[in-house]
Amino acid sequence: MDNNEKIGFHKGALDCLLKERSEFSRILSIVDALIQMHTKALSDAGVDIKAELEKAQAAAQNAAAQNTAQNTQNPQAKQEDNFMNIDSAIKESKNNF
Repeated sequence: MDNNEKIGFHKGALDCLLKERSEFSRILSIVDALIQMHTKALSDAGVDIKAELEKAQAAAQNAAAQNTAQNTQNPQAKQEDNFMNIDSAIKESKNNF
């Protein structure tokens, strides 16, 4: 690849990533608005939001601890999965160009 092709490739990649980031930001703002709407509705219905949030956080921490325990039992398999995902992503990106 000559220098002009590399520059064009990277400019195109940046343009695409900036558009992706902009779209992601838009989606995130929509999700935040929906969260606020549901939180208000639950609070109007008499649900203790803080208690529910603490329960959800505890459940997430337990799930994360279980995942960590599973990964420490067989870290080689996890690393191989990550490399396989990276390899397939590289191959797919090469096929797209």
